[in-house]
Order: sequence, then C-alpha cells, then structure tokens
Amino acid sequence: MSISNNTLERLREFKIPGFIDALEKQQESTQYAALSFDDRLKLIVDHEHTRRSQMKAQRMLRAARIPSGVSLDDVDFTVDRGLKRELLMELLQGHWLENGRNLIITGQTGAGKTFIASVIGHSLCLNGISVRFDRTHHWLAEFSLQDERKRLPQSIGGYRRVPLIIFDEWLRDQVSAYQSRLLLDLIDDRYQRRSLMFVSQLPVSAWHARFEDPTLADAILDRLVHSAIRIEFDGDSMRKRQAEKTTNVASLR
Repeated sequence: MSISNNTLERLREFKIPGFIDALEKQQESTQYAALSFDDRLKLIVDHEHTRRSQMKAQRMLRAARIPSGVSLDDVDFTVDRGLKRELLMELLQGHWLENGRNLIITGQTGAGKTFIASVIGHSLCLNGISVRFDRTHHWLAEFSLQDERKRLPQSIGGYRRVPLIIFDEWLRDQVSAYQSRLLLDLIDDRYQRRSLMFVSQLPVSAWHARFEDPTLADAILDRLVHSAIRIEFDGDSMRKRQAEKTTNVASLR
C-alpha cells in the first residue's frame, strides 16, 4: 500500500501525527504486508490513541504541580511504618474519589508522607484523573488573593472539575479566622462531591488547636475527618534510615 504525498499532507491537516507516523512505518516495512487492512488500521489507530493518552497524562501532571521524581517502584514496603500495600494499591485506582471521600496522611517529619501523596497523585494523573497539589500556605495565599479580587466563588467553582486537591504541610502554621472562612468555603463546595487530601505532621487529635476560631474549627473538621480514609505513619524517619544505610555501606568499603 502506497500513500501519495498529497494524501499525507491532507492527513497532517487533521493533526494526527501518531496516525501518520504509524502509517509511514507500515509503508517502510514489509512486515505488515501479510496483515489484513483491518489489522493494519487497528495498529495505526492504537498508535495515535497511545500518543494522545500520553500527552493528556503529561498535561495533567504539569497542571497538578506534583513533585517530580516520584515512582511507585520506589515505595519501600519492607519498612514497618504503617503503610499497607493493599490500601495504597486500592487508592491508586481512584474509586474512593467517586463519592468525594477525603484522605488524611499523618506522621512525623521524614516518614514519607509527601512522597506517598505524590505517588497517589501521579498515578491518578496517569489514569486520566485531574489533581492539584500544593503546600497549604500556598493554597491559602491563592484563596486570599482571589478573595481580595472578589473572585473567590469563581475560583472555587473552577476547582469543581478537579476530583482531588492535595494540601501538603497541612496545619504547619496556625490558621487565622479569616483563613478558616476561606477554607470552609472550599470545603463546603466540595463536601461529599469532590475529594481532598491532607498531609500533616500533626495527629488528627491536635488539629483543632491549630485554628484560631474554635467554632470554625468544629465546622471544618466535622466535614473533613469523620468519613476520611486515614494513613498514619509511625517509626523512624525514612531520611534517617537512608542516611544510616548510606553510612553503613560506606563503612564497609
């Protein structure tokens, strides 16, 4: 099968480079000659579909702002720190997002909380699920700016299309009454419809005291905590473990 240059030019107007690349490869190789038209067409369409899926995933990862260099392959399940393989693999599928359930990850500094949150977010993006990741003080700064511009409702409404928003370093700093009201606006808008993830050094029992206004704290935590999935890390810092491992290896040389 030979495709004229004129036909190729017309195909390029459709902006389907994966389709064209696969078509040209078939023309250059005799290995495809024995295949039926349907089989050859299927391979070409599959190539274009894969290209588009990969591009979509990359766009989602850029928009998500997830820390780079995360991989499920790097998760160490041999360390006893309260992370169950079965639960993590289930979370990666994203079914918990369907009912707007929240996820809370707590543990001491260096336990791997942000890494696991990033792995979950990264995997969801690869599965075509939109995610937004940022540190809590950055989220609060953004909400404050939008509120000053009288655009907070529109901003919050724009996030309804995002199934998961991740708050890293949750409650690292005291939350003022004004910031609490901003958070409550977002939480109310997403309650039981869209999911939130909170990554914190503090146990949930200590969260209430981090809010300046106890009434707003009650309202926020009532919506966040009760039906949330929880991962509670324990044990030594993963950074400490890695440093000790590196030192021990060096001492053997």
